[in-house]
Amino acid sequence: MTPPAVILSKPQMGENVGAAARAMKNFGLKELVLIAPKMEWPNDRAQMLASGSGDILEATQVYPSAAEALAPYQLVLATTARDRDVLKEIHTPEAAMRRLRAAARDGARTAILFGGERAGLDNDEMSLADAVITIPTADFWSLNLGQAVLLLAYEWLKSADTTPAVRTRSTVAVPASRQELVGLFEHLEKELDAAEFLFPPAKRETMVRNIRAMIMRSRLSDQEVRTIRGMIVALVRNKYRGKK
Repeated sequence: MTPPAVILSKPQMGENVGAAARAMKNFGLKELVLIAPKMEWPNDRAQMLASGSGDILEATQVYPSAAEALAPYQLVLATTARDRDVLKEIHTPEAAMRRLRAAARDGARTAILFGGERAGLDNDEMSLADAVITIPTADFWSLNLGQAVLLLAYEWLKSADTTPAVRTRSTVAVPASRQELVGLFEHLEKELDAAEFLFPPAKRETMVRNIRAMIMRSRLSDQEVRTIRGMIVALVRNKYRGKK
């Protein structure tokens, strides 16, 4: 599917356009459109802040009006932090990205419209949007333009992300073989016998089975087995060294 375009209306600072392009690159958005930019374009400050996303800036399209810029899109959502007279649905960022993704999945061209740094979007621009996105904030509602693009670009990527909520380090671990596990059992049980931990003798067999079951539940890798055996060796060596 085609990701939504990012459309910036009357941006004043090249730095913010560059930061927006960088955020887009981070989270899979590719199409940047400017409406009547207030600074010179192309812009050196935008290039400096883009940091690896110069291709997005080079492909940026510039239009003199919102009507011309929005003409190709079937679904446009506009960002605003303030109540408007125009009656429109107001989406959270998460809900907005679900709507955009569903439309893109059906083949529609979609866009997210952002206002300029000074005054945001005017009512005429808002009237061309299908709905509104408001980013929840705490005590201060005003967001930098680059920050706003970053937040919504992240929500776009997250709306299709299947990464588990919790995961361990992604290195490939080789499970311990039965031979390695038996070697660990025998090594550990030998030292536990020497330390008189497996006592009384009548309960030794049950204790050994429980210890082995506990280790088996851990699903140790071959490296973890070697590490535990090294720990046992170090503990025993230091114990005898202390007796001397």
